[in-house]
Amino acid sequence: MSSAKLTYFRGRGRAETTRWMLAANEIVFDNIAIDTPEQLAGLRASGKLPFDQMPLLEIDGLNLSQSSAMIRYLARRGDLYGKTDTDALWCDMIVGAAADFAETAIQAPFKLNVSVAVADMEVQFAKFGLRFEARIVQQGSSCCVEDRLTFADIVLAEALSSYLEWCPDILEDTPSLKALYLKVTQLPGIAAYLASELRYPKQGADYVIAAARVLERALPSHMPDADRFLTKERQTS
Repeated sequence: MSSAKLTYFRGRGRAETTRWMLAANEIVFDNIAIDTPEQLAGLRASGKLPFDQMPLLEIDGLNLSQSSAMIRYLARRGDLYGKTDTDALWCDMIVGAAADFAETAIQAPFKLNVSVAVADMEVQFAKFGLRFEARIVQQGSSCCVEDRLTFADIVLAEALSSYLEWCPDILEDTPSLKALYLKVTQLPGIAAYLASELRYPKQGADYVIAAARVLERALPSHMPDADRFLTKERQTS
């Protein structure tokens, strides 16, 4: 059985879609958490980061950077890119839209409060939700592309999972989108991942603080002692 290592902060963030793709392919993987600036410096010095960025996926003897590239590599590896070039094109378009859609949920823990985060997600869902719904209805199935599962379904379902944590009733008026979400989350690999210790909890202030500590960056301005992790050089620059 194939195995992999996924290195990132101690949380979901921009690595979560890759985790869902690994799970969909039933690839065993380890979460490697970077908790300190020193650990990040060591990772950078290792030469494993092609563009000096996390997440890092180590698989098949490769060091993969850029989440979109990881996701597509795993899609091709698992025959989740559709049957035709047109299918692949639709997968790429839907995944691109889903990434824009997901960004609001990724940023939710950084917002001033829960009310602001939820309001932003409701606006974003109003923009994208009905369009995703219409695409699924057009296919006549609970899939985004023709009648077979593709990585577009997995990426979209992962984004929806974050929305549902903040807005539990948000899919009630989009039954086809809800059916897609249920279909994906019931896949054996995905269901096992969601029930496992590999799945980090819903992101909140702890994740924001942990990431700022590793990167030695300022926290959002509404948080107490926002500059606590800045080095003296950054504080005076």
